[in-house]
This record gives sequence, C-alpha cells and structure tokens, in this order.
Amino acid sequence: MRVPEYPCVHCGEVVKLEENGDVVLTPEGPRPAHPECNFRAIMGSVAHIEKRCGCFVSGAEETDPPDMTPREAAKAAVRAWHESQKREFGEWLKTQTRH
Repeated sequence: MRVPEYPCVHCGEVVKLEENGDVVLTPEGPRPAHPECNFRAIMGSVAHIEKRCGCFVSGAEETDPPDMTPREAAKAAVRAWHESQKREFGEWLKTQTRH
C-alpha cells in the first residue's frame, strides 16, 4: 500500500510518515508541516534568534541564508535556538550562588 505524500505548508518538501510531522490549521484546512519548519515559522530565522534582524538592528535586512533551502534554514534556526538557550542558561547559572 502506498502512503500518500503531502507537502509541508512552510517549505513545500514532502512530509514523510517517519518524520512525525505537525498539523497546521490554515484557512484551507489542516496541512502537514515538518516540526522544524513549524518551529521556524514561530520562532523566526537564525538572524532573528541571534538578534541580528530588523526587529533588533535598525535597517538590518538579514533573513535566511540565500544558499539554504527553506527546510535547511528551519533546521539551522532550531540549532541556533538550542545554542542560545544553552548560553542563556549558562549565564543565568553563573548568577546563582551557593552558600
């Protein structure tokens, strides 16, 4: 039996069954999405996560790297977010004193 293939609402690549895709509600009805693509749609690009985009830097126009596909950029955004969380937790941990 052949499993139907559906494109990701964000990147257009097929969401494979083993990828445990998300379901996004759109005006056209429920659509599948890769988890990393859905994450990137909510959290923003690597430039946004690293606070280098126009939201944080006046006049900045940086978006996703032009050499990456939308899905590659989504995976990079997930990695950047995890790294930012590690840094922020490390900084917070330094402020905690033990007596």
